[in-house]
Amino acid sequence: MKKLLLFDVDGTLMEESPTHTESFNYACRKVYGVETDIYSFPRHGMTDTGILYGLLKRAGLDDAKISVHINDALKIMLEYVKNNIKPEDYKLLNGVNTALKEFYDLGYTLGLLTGNIQGVAELRAEKAGISKYFSTGGYGSDSMIRSELVSYALKRLGIKIDLMNVYLIGDTPLDIKAARDAGARAIAVATGIYKIDELKNADLSLNSLEEKNKIIEFLKNQ
Repeated sequence: MKKLLLFDVDGTLMEESPTHTESFNYACRKVYGVETDIYSFPRHGMTDTGILYGLLKRAGLDDAKISVHINDALKIMLEYVKNNIKPEDYKLLNGVNTALKEFYDLGYTLGLLTGNIQGVAELRAEKAGISKYFSTGGYGSDSMIRSELVSYALKRLGIKIDLMNVYLIGDTPLDIKAARDAGARAIAVATGIYKIDELKNADLSLNSLEEKNKIIEFLKNQ
């Protein structure tokens, strides 16, 4: 059976992007005229849309005011990243390139499932030289709810794959929850802010993608 591996970006494939992070404050200031502090906001595992709503609510705006201009804010974020992107915004974590190449060569279908908006995720993957491995994606610009990104990724792929053959690979408990809520499987890597003991609810928990052979063995037995 065809298997689809969907990878989170920040903390799983790459280090967090300073420019992408700062784009939240920039967009909130430019579009809504409010000052926000992304650095004190507990955002790990959230989608970009969800983060914007959270920041703006904390700044005193209600859902109605936020929703009117949310697409403008997402466009401004992408524009900011495009204009200011630098090498530290697409720095791959150890073992990522080797792991992706091996998964790809073994015939697995690979995609992104990330809180990053689509344009930012695709730009960072392209700059990092890994976009060639991915056939599809679900992005933070698709929905505020992370589990719903799975259906977007499947729709873009255009191939019917049973959800039990879809694997979300991420570094936070919210990645695991998204997999559970979507009816998919969860593989966790402790390369973000969470320790491996905090990711034990996944179907498979690893220290990093450098342990790719454990993933391959796991997939063979599914």
